[in-house]
Amino acid sequence: MRLLALATSGEWCSVALHRHDAGIDESECLSERLGAGQSERILAMVRELSASGSTALHEIDAIAFDAGPGSFTGLRVGCAVAQGLGFALRRPVLPVDALATLGWQRLRASGRVAGDVLVATDARMDELYVAMYRLRLDADTKWGEVLIEPRVVAQADFLAAVAACWPAPVATGNEGAPQPARVLPGGNAWRALGLLDEWSAHHGLVPAPLAPGADEAYVRADALAEIALRDWRAGLAIDASAAAPRYVRDKVALDRDEQRALRLRRAERTGA
Repeated sequence: MRLLALATSGEWCSVALHRHDAGIDESECLSERLGAGQSERILAMVRELSASGSTALHEIDAIAFDAGPGSFTGLRVGCAVAQGLGFALRRPVLPVDALATLGWQRLRASGRVAGDVLVATDARMDELYVAMYRLRLDADTKWGEVLIEPRVVAQADFLAAVAACWPAPVATGNEGAPQPARVLPGGNAWRALGLLDEWSAHHGLVPAPLAPGADEAYVRADALAEIALRDWRAGLAIDASAAAPRYVRDKVALDRDEQRALRLRRAERTGA
């Protein structure tokens, strides 16, 4: 199995060629912080990676892309490139949850084989993208389950919003609700926006160590490919014509009154 993976949901553009052969997984990954320049570089990055590696584009079996949530522009770029390559190469595509990929990266960095990961990333406009996953790195056909569906919440309401959708214990089986002391924090908001101290103080915890910066700052295409491989085995590939980004909010900018209110809230927090 050979996959091309594209991750474009944030300021970083990440491209990977992933091979699975005889039980061994190998990825070649190229990542650059491009911001709005993703559309100008992504195809060149794909060509560079293909030219420098052992897999030509016509040899891939499918194209995985970072479906979101994330930057509106970045998601459209990634989806459009995945569709274009899918049409040109006559290959199916695999849309992958961006927040699940960040959770996967966090679990990989932890040294655990399985765990619950609460992902929080900066969605700008004083908002966060939040989701929770129960993940297993050793699963062949299922990367995990969604405990809290991806959503956008106000940064100021983070604790209350998470508490309101916290999973209840299951009625049967051995696994219950996630325990705050055991949940791993994933995504860039824990460090960049100081959520970890707020979370730890609220639950009376010693702050958990965060993953290395590269594992939380952006969606890595090699991690995205690992989830996509499991989705491929589960028969979740789709025709390129059906590819679409996954948005969890329908607004990309604040109006004038909202901008004024945002400035006031920030001034109140900083005491300015």
